[in-house]
Amino acid sequence: MKRFFFLLLVLFLSVVSMKAKDNEVNSIRREMKYLKGEELLKAHSKLCDLAFAQNDSIQELQCLDAYIEEAHRQRNIKEEAFARNSKMMCYYNYNMETDLISTMPSHLEFLASNKLWNYYYNSWSLLVDLYIYQNKMHTALREAKKIYEDARLKNNKYGLGVASYNIGDVYHHMQNIDEAGKYYSKAIQSLYDEDDMTVLMFSYENYAEILSASSDYDGMKKLSKKWENKLNILKTRYEERGDPPSALNSKYRYCYEAMAEAEMETGNLEEALKLLRLAERLTIGNPPIARLKLLREYARYYELAKEYDKALEYNNQRIELNITYRNDRGLLDAKEQRASLLMSAGKKSEAAMIFQEIIPIRDSLASAQTFLQLNELNTLYKVNELMLEKKVTTTRLYLSLIIGVILLIAVFLYAVYTRRLHHKNRILYDTIQQSQKVKPLFEINQEDDSEQELDNEGKLYQRLVYLMQHDEVFNDPLLRRDSLVKLLNTNHVYLANAIRKYADNATINDFINGYRLRYAGNLLTNNPNLNISEVEYRSGFNSRTTFGRLFRDYYGMSPSEYKTISQEKKSTSLK
Repeated sequence: MKRFFFLLLVLFLSVVSMKAKDNEVNSIRREMKYLKGEELLKAHSKLCDLAFAQNDSIQELQCLDAYIEEAHRQRNIKEEAFARNSKMMCYYNYNMETDLISTMPSHLEFLASNKLWNYYYNSWSLLVDLYIYQNKMHTALREAKKIYEDARLKNNKYGLGVASYNIGDVYHHMQNIDEAGKYYSKAIQSLYDEDDMTVLMFSYENYAEILSASSDYDGMKKLSKKWENKLNILKTRYEERGDPPSALNSKYRYCYEAMAEAEMETGNLEEALKLLRLAERLTIGNPPIARLKLLREYARYYELAKEYDKALEYNNQRIELNITYRNDRGLLDAKEQRASLLMSAGKKSEAAMIFQEIIPIRDSLASAQTFLQLNELNTLYKVNELMLEKKVTTTRLYLSLIIGVILLIAVFLYAVYTRRLHHKNRILYDTIQQSQKVKPLFEINQEDDSEQELDNEGKLYQRLVYLMQHDEVFNDPLLRRDSLVKLLNTNHVYLANAIRKYADNATINDFINGYRLRYAGNLLTNNPNLNISEVEYRSGFNSRTTFGRLFRDYYGMSPSEYKTISQEKKSTSLK
């Protein structure tokens, strides 16, 4: 019965919200007749935002065209550039590939003529992101290299950095770690002195993964030191702006984990342990899955310290966590580490049993991966044509047979893996839905919710929850601590204390992201026509990478997987 009334309330609020937005649009259009200058441009911008919120691509594009026309009439280059860039984002969000590709040249020409290089290269990169999202890796690579060549000719360091990161990202998706590492390194060199550090932080994180995979721990150590220095600079900027430095906790954690790995693998165990403990403190308040890499590094540390019981204890926690989240690939890696630990501890028979279990699976995955790599190389470098020219007929026949066998194995393994992964995600999705029905997000748990029984912090927190749930202020990507303080007419300390007390020691950033992620999950469940980019933006995120990482940490699966399972559940329930 409570659930029924809750659904009625949600439906009522949705209708009221849509009605309010329609009224707001009509009100703005009436007022625009009397507005001029910047006020008129603000009204155009607001209409575009409302059209975006209503998921109406036609209306949004019409509003953006009017916005661009007015900004051009006023000769306001900054506003016109913003409106034009928003139009490119609209094409991207609605997967309007033809329109994006056909309009991009004139858009880039406008930005270049006004020397708006950050807009220029960020806009152009939308094409690379679109192709990666569509799994058109070769097309994405060609586009990224065109951006690089353009930046080289213009001698633009920011453009070279963005293009290098894009090329590295494509190679990373193709699992070509040598090329990915080369271009991530170039991105860091180009972006190191730039004020905007967003792409630089992603480059450090991804390059550290490449160096680890290559066992280049000396290089990893040098990289992580520079990474930490840049994070400290970014932290100072956050403090000067009044933003919570805790928003950088996850970035610091990734950095310290990389530093700890590099230190222990080069024999500095004491320093490695200090770094691991620093990283562990930064996992407080995060989902348990955030500890996976930390558990792996702790197990490796105690193996090197020859404290095998502790190493096996941490490894066991890692295995259990992977089982809990049904992470099959992570579980395989954890079991492989366990076998190695048992070998180091002299328990060879136990290790042999685990190796006997995992080696066939690992070899099968390696065969499938080898096939995919050969297929990529064949497309990029025409390997097949070169082999046909150099090999005799018999060799070509044998090669065709081998590729055919590998293809069959790869298809079979992919089908098995996909089926198991999908089954795991369906179970996880059901668990999430049940837990969300049982426990509302960030509500005060008290049997009598009379306001008189709440202390001052409780009253403030209750107002904050009402503000988040009723006004949905978390949808604004620019929402910060200062914004909430102003809306609630309080101060930073009271707000932080109230959230810490009533939201399980959450930080302000964790609290905001909790609402954003819960809202994103609801959008994916209830709005099947929305693409992932639209859900990301409407939920208050302005970085696709950040949204994807936080969503996976929170729900245990990617947004696209969550959306697919949700649609399947709805289709099943209608039958």
